[in-house]
This record gives sequence, C-alpha cells and structure tokens, in this order.
Amino acid sequence: MNNPASNKNYVSIGRKLLSYLLAFSFVTTLAAFLYILMSDYQRGMSSYDKNLHQIQTSYQQSISYSLWNFDSRQIESQLNGILNFPGVVYVYIENRGNVLHSAGDVYGQSDQRYSFALDYQSAGQSYHLGNLHLNLDYTGLYNELKHKTVNILLTQFIKTFSVSIFVLFIVHQVITRRLGRMAEWASQFSLNKLDHPLVLNDPPHKRDELNMVADAINRMRDTLQQDVDERERARMQLENTKEQLSMAINNAAIGFCRYLPDNDSFECNNHFANQLASTELELESMKHPMDRLMDMISGPHGVEQRERINKLLQGRIARIHDEFCLYNFRQEECYFDITLQITRYDENRPQQILICVVDRTKEQIARRHAQELTISLENKVTQRTEELYNEQLRTKATVQKLESELEQMNASERQQQQKKINHLLLNQLEHLAKHIHQPEMLPGIQVFLQYLRITTQDTRTSINLTHCIEGWLNQAQELQSIEVNRLLPFSLIIEENPDLIHFLFDYLLLKDPALRYCRKLDLQLRLVDDMVLTSIDFHLSAPFEAGQITPDSEFYALCDHIISLRFDGALQRQLKTPTQLHLEFSLDMARL
Repeated sequence: MNNPASNKNYVSIGRKLLSYLLAFSFVTTLAAFLYILMSDYQRGMSSYDKNLHQIQTSYQQSISYSLWNFDSRQIESQLNGILNFPGVVYVYIENRGNVLHSAGDVYGQSDQRYSFALDYQSAGQSYHLGNLHLNLDYTGLYNELKHKTVNILLTQFIKTFSVSIFVLFIVHQVITRRLGRMAEWASQFSLNKLDHPLVLNDPPHKRDELNMVADAINRMRDTLQQDVDERERARMQLENTKEQLSMAINNAAIGFCRYLPDNDSFECNNHFANQLASTELELESMKHPMDRLMDMISGPHGVEQRERINKLLQGRIARIHDEFCLYNFRQEECYFDITLQITRYDENRPQQILICVVDRTKEQIARRHAQELTISLENKVTQRTEELYNEQLRTKATVQKLESELEQMNASERQQQQKKINHLLLNQLEHLAKHIHQPEMLPGIQVFLQYLRITTQDTRTSINLTHCIEGWLNQAQELQSIEVNRLLPFSLIIEENPDLIHFLFDYLLLKDPALRYCRKLDLQLRLVDDMVLTSIDFHLSAPFEAGQITPDSEFYALCDHIISLRFDGALQRQLKTPTQLHLEFSLDMARL
C-alpha cells in the first residue's frame, strides 16, 4: 500500500492548524484593533468637544468684557491662550464681516470650525459685540491613532506568530508524529499481518487519547484475528457440510437446479434431469429452459402457478413453494414439490434462482387411490346408513301403529268394561230410586243416573264444538236474563258425545251457585297447542269472599272425574276478585 504522505492531496495537520490559528488570530486581532481604534477616536473627539465647551465657558465673558473696554492687549493675550488648547490653529473675533482681532495661522489646515456669540450686559441691557470663531485641526489626533495602530498590529503579529509556532511544535510532537506512526502501521496492515501490534512507544505515565485509540486498534486487531480464525474453521466446516449435504441429496433423490437468467440456462444434478425424463446435458444445452419448464405445468392451478413464476423472474416475489402437476418429456403426468428461491440479485433483478424438486408422483397416485377408495366406502356406508334409517323409520312407524292399535283396543276394552259396570250401577240406582224413602237424596241420585244413561249409551260422533255450545246457550233458560259475551272460534270439529258436553256445561255452569248473583258472563273457547281450553268468567253483582259461593262437592267431583279421565284434562275454579269468579277446564285433542 502507498504511504499517505506521498499523496498529492495530503495536507499536514500542523499546517492546517497553523493556518486556522493565524486566520482566527487575524480576525480576532482585527476586531479588537478596530474596537480600540474606534474607542480612541471617540475619546479624542470627546476631548475636543470638552475643550470647546471649556473655551466657551472660560473665555466668552472675559473676551466680551475686554471688547467692551477696548483692551486690545488683554484680547490678544486671551486669544493666544485659546491657541494653547489642543487642535486650535486659528482664532479670530468678527463683527459684521470685519475681523477685529485674530491669532494663529490663518492658512493652517482646518478640519472643523466653531463659533459663539460675544455679548455684554450693561445696565440691564445686552449688547452684541461680535462672534468668536475657532478653526480646529485633528492632525495630532490622527497621528496619535496611526502610531497606536502600528504598535498594536506589530505587537499582535509577533504574539500570534510566536504562539502559532509554539502550538505547531506541540501539535507535531504530541499528535502529528504519532499519527504518522499510526498511518505507517495502517498502510502496512493486512489480514495476513494481524500478529504485528500498533506500538507508539510512549511512557506509561504520558498516555492520552491517542494511546486509547491505539489500544482500541489493537483490540480490533485481536478481534479480527479471532474472526479470521473462526471464519477459517467455519469454512472448513462448511466444506465438510457441503460434502455431507451432497451425499445426502444424492441419497434422498432430491433434484437441484440453478437457473441463470442472464444466460437463460440450467445447471442441474442428475436427479433433476431424471425427474423430468431427460439428461443433464440436454437440460443444460436447452434453449429457454425456464419457458419449457413453465409449459410443462398443468393441473387446475397451472395458470396461477405460471403467473407466480413470472413474478419471481421479475423480482416481485422472492420465493415460491407449491405442489406442481407436470407432464415430463415422455408426456407422463408427474407430481412434484417444487421450491424456487432467488439466491442472488443484481440491481433488484434476479441473477440466480435455485430450484429444488421432490418427486411426489407415487404418493399422489397412492393418495388418489386412497381417496377413491374412501369415497367408494363413504358412498356404500351412506347408502347402507340410509337403508338402515329407512328401515328404522318403517319399524318405528309399525311400532307406533301397533301401540296405537293396542291403546285403542285397551281403551275399547276399558270402555266396554266401564259400560258393563255403568249398566249394573244404572240398574241398581234405578231400583234404588224407585224404593228410596228419603227425598233429599233423590236429586243426587238423579244426577248420577243421568251420567250413567249417557255413558251406557255412549255414541261418539263428529260434532262442531262451537255449534254445540251455541245451541246449548240458546236453550238454557237460566241464561236468558244474563248478558253472555261469547268468544268462540268459527269452527272446531271433534269426535265426542254431545250429551256428555251438555252434561258438563249443565252442572259446571247452570248448577253453580254463583249464577244466581251473575250479571254478566264471559264464555271463551280457544285452542292452545293440543289442548282445548274453555274459560267461564262470572261477573257478580255483589262482592263475595272465597268459601261463600262454593258448588256442590259431589257434582264438582263428578265433573272433575269426567274431565281428567275421559278427556285427560284439568278443572280449575278460582275467585279472582270479590266480584269475578273464574272457571276453566281443558280437553286433550288426542282424546277427542
């Protein structure tokens, strides 16, 4: 390497420091000199002004007095006294354009003229005697300033030059000399000479920042030495790893190819060529190999995959990894896991692309066969499941039909048995009614006789429950004087004995003691889910308490028995308010 001192553009730090120091000293000296010079000039001008003021205050009255007394000798003495003031070169007294008295050099240089009036006070009256004129010359002030300027400049130049030379010497001894040694060491520095440290040969007690820099450079040298050693070891390890990786790739049958866009060529291994049903020589000598490879791509995602490869060739994406379906050079359909990775760029353009290929054809074929078998098995399972489900539905329908028939048979059998029992009870009660000698028991027996006659001749027919209730309301004489609010549906068809419906309404409504105090009656019939709800509200003319209007317990129990057993329903009677009694019973549509 060349020595930096031999460089044409090399400028010594000492010279730079000297030039900067001289320039700075010159500027500061010039500024200080101008300030001092201006201060002295202002001080001199101020001294002249003070002298003029002193002349006016000291000589104005005395000269006026001498003029008033025509004392020429005294006037001349006074004018000469004025000439003794610094800068005054000529003084004269003038009155109406005539020079009365003068002193000094009338032809001397004059830089400023000054005058003031001469007046005299006598007997309280002021008399103007003339004007005193003075010519001032600043030559003395200017000479003094010039002399001071020369002294200041000469003194400052000698001081600055001496200090600069001393500083230059100190810089050379302390900095430049040692930097030169560091530059010489750096010019000979290389990675092959890391065992030569930088030594400045300074005493231990005089170490400074440059010694710290030298220590840092030596530490950097030691670090570089360690890095070089580690890099060499890493290089050796990388070489071993490459050999092992190459052996692993060859054993794993992984296809590798390097595509160079600038040369538009392939550099591949034998596995890559075999996977495409070609040879290394054919692929490496093929024209536009990447275009040929893209043309071989097929499958449902072929267009999208070719578009992504074009983006990678343009440098818009850096890596592609996907499963590709290709037709090799023997037009055989193959499946590969392909990875395309840009490994080197040149001005944001791909300069080298690595292609890794793993053959998945056998796995894909096996997967396809497995999918076909799975689909076939699923179809068979689905078909068999549907057959079993349909068979289960048919079996369930058959069971339900049998259960229904069994329930109907049981119900019919119970009804027949109940009819026999009711017929026996009817015969006994009719015989008892003919021979009973207690008239108070006869109404109760008549009620049960009426119920038994209905049930022993139980004939169910299709009836409209709405019309059945309306017909009963129209025939009930007890309700003719009561306002009845009917809330009935348009039609409700059921299978039941109408005499039994009339029996329930007779003994639940007409036989209820609350009817005697009822002024208005609300009768509502509605269908809720599978239940027919009948609500009856008695609006009483007077308030009652619970227990004051209770129905006959035997009649009420008989009606509750009929509703619960025959209709699988429920009967409720409740005094909602002191003037409103609510009666409600439900009938199951499944029993109708």
